[in-house]
Amino acid sequence: MLTTPEEADLSNRYDKIMKENQDEALPGIIKHVLGINIVKKEVLTSKLQQTKEREADRLTKVTDGSGKTYILNIEWQSRNDANMLSRMLEYRVMARRKYQLPVKQYVLYMGSEKLTMKDCIDEEDLQYRYRIVSLSEIDYKFFLKSNKPEQKVLAVLGEFGKDSAEQVIGQILTGIRTEAESDLSKNKYFNQLRILAQLRNLVEQFNTAMESVSTFFKEEKDPLYRKGIVRGIEKERAKAEREKKDEKLAIAREFKKLGVAVADIAKGTGLPIAEIEKL
Repeated sequence: MLTTPEEADLSNRYDKIMKENQDEALPGIIKHVLGINIVKKEVLTSKLQQTKEREADRLTKVTDGSGKTYILNIEWQSRNDANMLSRMLEYRVMARRKYQLPVKQYVLYMGSEKLTMKDCIDEEDLQYRYRIVSLSEIDYKFFLKSNKPEQKVLAVLGEFGKDSAEQVIGQILTGIRTEAESDLSKNKYFNQLRILAQLRNLVEQFNTAMESVSTFFKEEKDPLYRKGIVRGIEKERAKAEREKKDEKLAIAREFKKLGVAVADIAKGTGLPIAEIEKL
């Protein structure tokens, strides 16, 4: 089943945040959640070329505390994917062939819906398994206690326990403001938090928490927090709209090359028929 352009856009934005932040966010997760004590590492190219190209989220050659050396493959996933098992198997085979090393694989699941992705194959002559870790099962305080904003924003995807969403988001906002190095980076992480809050349907709670926390911030010293973040959101929204339009046009162009009817392309992408006909 094809996703809508809006769903694809949100998924791309989640993936973009994770890829931007993973250098800072992953070390703590790898050590304390996955239980891997890395003593040596080398980040590898994520592109795996064979007869076709696949791009993994993160491939790292690591040596752990026990002296074992292997390829660590970590994927970020924001929604259930019926093809995830096959994708992970492909990554494993291609990485093993390219680097001639054992491969360990983990999927970090960010979604709020119940996990339905399979994590193993048990067939005649083929046994395979990878591990799925759901961020919603990890105490949000684990992410919040980090001094890295890239990891703090992930607290919104964690388990809140008895704490309210407004309270948790307020703590994250305060933590980002304390740890971010500049007004520009504050704006970046505030916007990332707002986007990730959509994965938990917490946009209203984000707005409420922002209003509450802002009473402790002097606007004349931190205009970015309220006025600036609104401008940043507006700019980001405009940019997202442009990117969404470009993506729809690219999809429409490819479908048109395949001979799909213009009316069907218009229905699937939401683009005007006249605009598709010009492609």
